[in-house]
Amino acid sequence: MTEGVQGARLRRAALAVYPAVLAGERLDFLLDRSGLRGSERASLQWLLSGALRESGILQELLQHLLRPGKQDEQILALLQLALFELRHGQRPDFAIVNDWVSASQLVGKSWAKGLINAVLRRYLRERPGLDADAVSASHPDWLLQRLQDAYPTDWPTIVRANLQAAPLWLRVNRRRISRDQYQALLQEQGHASQRCATLPDALILPQSLPVRELPGWEDGWVAVQDGAAQLAAEILAPQAGERILDACAAPGGKTAHLLSLGADDVLALDSAAPRLQRLEVALQRQGLSTQTRVADAAQISSYWDGRPFHAILLDAPCSATGIIRRHPDILHHAPDLPRLCQEQARLLRGVWPALAPGGRLLYATCSLLPEENELLVQDFLHTQADACRVDDPRCGQRLPGQEEMDGFYYALLRKSAAGEAA
Repeated sequence: MTEGVQGARLRRAALAVYPAVLAGERLDFLLDRSGLRGSERASLQWLLSGALRESGILQELLQHLLRPGKQDEQILALLQLALFELRHGQRPDFAIVNDWVSASQLVGKSWAKGLINAVLRRYLRERPGLDADAVSASHPDWLLQRLQDAYPTDWPTIVRANLQAAPLWLRVNRRRISRDQYQALLQEQGHASQRCATLPDALILPQSLPVRELPGWEDGWVAVQDGAAQLAAEILAPQAGERILDACAAPGGKTAHLLSLGADDVLALDSAAPRLQRLEVALQRQGLSTQTRVADAAQISSYWDGRPFHAILLDAPCSATGIIRRHPDILHHAPDLPRLCQEQARLLRGVWPALAPGGRLLYATCSLLPEENELLVQDFLHTQADACRVDDPRCGQRLPGQEEMDGFYYALLRKSAAGEAA
């Protein structure tokens, strides 16, 4: 946990980035362009991710704390950031208030010092009641309604999980170093970690830290990959000599995992050249390589030579509603669900002809919504005569926070062999 948000440069960056993310820009891209490094960048990410995660709560608080009427947008953003630090920072309250009052000068709004001071001090006086009343506002209506419909008993647990920062999951590159050896290196540097019993290459750190502070990062000893994402390669279980298609491969975490597990004939596709370049850089850092191609996976004539694949990984584009705790900006951009579901079905039906009889396909999303997951797979199985589901206890819907992992969905499908009933 960061100890707080210290320094005018950091607050200036936060006041520039936060409104931009609320307006639709990607948080990770803006963090990269902030110019901050090391602990400053970590503090900025903590502040912005948390404020985005709790933006609904913070806006609800301000409705109670401010008089009705039009308010200055920059001051509203400043107050949200200040309230988040008061709620979760570890610095003294008076220091937080003083620093954010002074921050009004960073946006040329010195006239607002008195307002900011009054709002923050009123919050501190009335905090218990205000905090209790505001939690229900944490998720947008479109998402909250869908969660309540899909998970009538579990939705409060999902909402609470989404409001928590995710731990840092690592996948140790077994081609470079063993998990035990890497865990010992972390311990030597003062980073406590724990193993995951069901994932042989995984380590969990309770708090995030800059990746370049990880031992052996530049040498490819380790990758950042949530436990739920690590399940993909484990479920698909690649074997040497198998021909494997990673249909929507970028940014490459699952491709690298397949290769580290011994896959030696993988074709990695992505429809966007810049994303595929990121994949190639990630593989190179880990000492891995494979065939890559810019292609629409559903248009198999553009990349398929007619030789069937023994296994296909289809990590389909989705609403990403299962990874909100890691990417809280998702709360602020309602997805086009009909378009996404159409694209998911198109990709699944498009790649199926390239799968060998007896072969397996793993359909995956980081979504919690049934229309992108179970309902879509059921519809596919109902209409695809040569497809059946493989019973695997690791498949199905995982909820955020379950075993400290993100929310993911997996369905392992099998194509009937010649003359075999599905």
